[in-house]
Amino acid sequence: MRVLLLTHYFPPEVGAPQTRIAAVAQGLAARGHRVTVHTGIPHYPGGHPLPPLDANRRWVVRERLGAIRVLRTRSYLAPNRGTVRRLLDHATFAAAAVATSPLAGPADVVLAESPPLFTAAAGVAYARAKRAALAINVADLWPASAVELGVVEEGPVLRAATWLEAACYAAADLVTAPTQGIVAALEDHPDARGKAVRVPPAVDLERFAALGEPARDGPLRVLYAGTVGMAQGLETLVEAARLAGPQAVEVTVAGDGAERGAVADRVRRDRVANVRLVGPVAAGAVPGLYASCDAAVVLLRDRPLFAGALPTKLFEAMAAARPVVLAARGEAAELLGGLGAGLVAAPEDPRSLADALRRLAADRALARALGARGRAAVLRDYGVAAAVERWEAALEAAVARAR
Repeated sequence: MRVLLLTHYFPPEVGAPQTRIAAVAQGLAARGHRVTVHTGIPHYPGGHPLPPLDANRRWVVRERLGAIRVLRTRSYLAPNRGTVRRLLDHATFAAAAVATSPLAGPADVVLAESPPLFTAAAGVAYARAKRAALAINVADLWPASAVELGVVEEGPVLRAATWLEAACYAAADLVTAPTQGIVAALEDHPDARGKAVRVPPAVDLERFAALGEPARDGPLRVLYAGTVGMAQGLETLVEAARLAGPQAVEVTVAGDGAERGAVADRVRRDRVANVRLVGPVAAGAVPGLYASCDAAVVLLRDRPLFAGALPTKLFEAMAAARPVVLAARGEAAELLGGLGAGLVAAPEDPRSLADALRRLAADRALARALGARGRAAVLRDYGVAAAVERWEAALEAAVARAR
């Protein structure tokens, strides 16, 4: 099967989508499929080209990553903040990808990532040009999530986005999603009904193997590794760390995003000495961060839409055998509680989060037991190999349906 992955995000950029897409591409190639990734010049989140392509000004760059062919198309590069410039970034990549699609060669199926919604729209034109099946992976419902966060309000922009979303689903042969909540929302959408398939999140188990035991004394070293964005509400973590106190908790925040400046301002303003922001880190450094921590924290804002979310960082923490303190409701809380792999706090409630952190700080045996259960769970159910098999079956079904 000739598989074309169309994505706005890809390594060497750091982030959950980049890691997941690369793992799927490599896994499919290892199973004998011909895999091509069409993406942009890496620039997330700062908006500047990343090494080794930072000095390359060509419009099209071809690479080979093992068995994967990578085609990169230059577009307008914007940082991950500000609505207008980000939309221009997304739109110009989508247009450039369609314009250069002949360079990618033939395909049996095009798998387009959404969001950005413009990439899904480009996937429609891309698949038609190649007479290929179209699969759209909906990692986050858009524009619904933008509305929940107050980024988009009622008006012509929302109406246009809603129309574009419906057109993409109508053109797709397959619509995939990582959670039951998103699948349920897709089944309620008339243009996606009957096409939605869940492909659960997965984690590269080898990256997080043999990290060693966490510390047994001193403050609980807590790691947040991921996007510092509007969906997470990291200021809740800053206040929880202040309430817990430096004798109990030391927090490291590794990542970047639209809210990083606001979080840094909060740390400075309130003089929260036990919170350290280290900025974005390379994907290869993430396991080392988990090795140096005792527990991980995962947060989501208290919005109905996020009840159906399963953050990738949740599975990375479990793979690292670290207990998770989750401040969220819904599917993620039910999963973590059912596995017995962490503690659940109320979202956007600093006192509830501080109480959970203090509990782990006071009971290191509990922390180790929760971490061990998490590692056992991902070994059993959330490895990359199982996920690639699910992707392979779903894409082959899409090709058969298109034919």
